[in-house]
Amino acid sequence: MLLYAALVLALAAPERCVDLLSLADVHGQVARLPRLSAQLQGVRASGRALLLDSGDSLQGTLPAALSRGEAVVVALGAMGVAAAAVGNHDFDYGAAALRQRVESAPFPFLSANLRERATGRPPPWKNLFPSRIFRVPGGPVVGVFGVSAEDTPSLTMPGNVQGLLFTPEAEAAVVEARALRAQGAELVVGLVHGGGRCADLRDPEDLSSCDRESDLFRLARALPPGLVDALLGGHTHAFVNHRVNGVALVQAGARAEAVGWLTLCAGAPPQFHPPLRAELGAKGTEGDPKVASAIAPFLRAYDASLKQPLGVTLSVPLSRDPARESPLGAATAQAVRAALHTDFGLVNSGGLRADLTPGDLTVGQVFEALPFEDDLAVITLPGSTLLDLVRALASGGKGFPQLAGLVFDGQSARSCAGTPLDPSRTYTLGTNQFLALGGDGTGKVISRLPAGAVKMREGLRMRDALVDWLRRAAPARPPDACP
Repeated sequence: MLLYAALVLALAAPERCVDLLSLADVHGQVARLPRLSAQLQGVRASGRALLLDSGDSLQGTLPAALSRGEAVVVALGAMGVAAAAVGNHDFDYGAAALRQRVESAPFPFLSANLRERATGRPPPWKNLFPSRIFRVPGGPVVGVFGVSAEDTPSLTMPGNVQGLLFTPEAEAAVVEARALRAQGAELVVGLVHGGGRCADLRDPEDLSSCDRESDLFRLARALPPGLVDALLGGHTHAFVNHRVNGVALVQAGARAEAVGWLTLCAGAPPQFHPPLRAELGAKGTEGDPKVASAIAPFLRAYDASLKQPLGVTLSVPLSRDPARESPLGAATAQAVRAALHTDFGLVNSGGLRADLTPGDLTVGQVFEALPFEDDLAVITLPGSTLLDLVRALASGGKGFPQLAGLVFDGQSARSCAGTPLDPSRTYTLGTNQFLALGGDGTGKVISRLPAGAVKMREGLRMRDALVDWLRRAAPARPPDACP
């Protein structure tokens, strides 16, 4: 009789669940957050939701940059974010500025693999932790750990992470997940600044449309079965809603376009939901008034700068395409080449963050397209090394090299006149400081150059070079590598 009564009670007991809401790669888009926050109210009404951020939130727009990320931290706090991972671009204002943002945030920042190079220990920043325990009312005990991208030093300016190192992600994840289980976590969730990419989100078990060798998928496969329940990803600006090695993987785009939604219940399979998108159901409203009020002072302070005209009218769009030569990439490379009077120009696809649409350009638009405070540099090098440099950038997984004066087919390069690069001839290459310092996988080639081969042009920014080039002659057709 007692066994029967216990069984009835167990069957009648409500599920002990948590709704995980996942932001990723907000990149400073604070103006979009009130509307996105409004989309979460229905899910959060149960009182059992955790809103988490997978990093790269602090940089990308003028309000974010001029406040050194403060506008974003304030907005995420107003949204009720429970914790945020540390992304590579969160270091773009330097480690000291990031420390200020971390220590002032009303929520913890998490990174289990961020260490001081000198001590091997986590940086002694207040409010920075490897993991945290959350107790959801009426729900399970949830342990959340954070993991930063291992290759962060090659994804931001080297000086921004001086004295810091990033240990292997899987190793840190296993150690921290086991520690959370030992502390009583019934569910363990990884907040990962590493991502995947899937074209079809309809079936969590169907991986045929996914990049199964992406960082998020490899991390899931490296985890011992049953140790981690879910990984919430970022970094690749793509979508994932799948299960790998028994681990639920969720990732919801970038730039505050959507929030991922996953329901985890103790002792039950995960429940995947379609991403919650900002454009649904919020038309005609200002969105979440609490978030709107929090960001209003920042938007007012920088409104004039955002709308300031640049005296440039585009007649054709300058769009991006990380997989091949793009109009914006070609225009920027042409601008760098012209500003430095070099034989060729080269920029990385990852430095281009938004398309420029036809019409009168403003400061805000160009800043979002080229948000990095990236000075220019001239590299003097033989043709053989130049080809190695372009190949290294192409094979680093960060996008196709954007060139001016030089056509690259993936293996070989020729001038616009059709002449192959002379391996022994010396050329000058105009590029951005990030690549000149070895970013996006070019470090091994840059390190082979003799002293004096790289000359920085501090104070001459890539963004300013593009504006000057457009002012002189805004293109009447989409530009390419050959003017």
